[in-house]
Amino acid sequence: MRFSADNQPKGRGRPKGSKDKKMTLPDSLKATALEQLTEAVSVGESWAITLVMSRTHPALKPITPKDSLDGEMLAAKIKEVTEFEERLKALEDQSNEN
Repeated sequence: MRFSADNQPKGRGRPKGSKDKKMTLPDSLKATALEQLTEAVSVGESWAITLVMSRTHPALKPITPKDSLDGEMLAAKIKEVTEFEERLKALEDQSNEN
């Protein structure tokens, strides 16, 4: 039997304001960890910067599938630009030799 709006179990779920398992760390430990992370970021530690960026900015996802028509068109454009850059570099090298 399903619970209706009138037929609800008593005391369901966690009481309001209670902390879950993730929040059981002491506040002093969390504060120390954040201070150390801040220090590592300010010094330029790459692992700290990567950690902060991964938590604050979502990873980019492809906007078109590879096998779609748009994906094939994008691959063709990338190939075209790459070939153009190679030809331009060859012409620059040739003009620098003269």
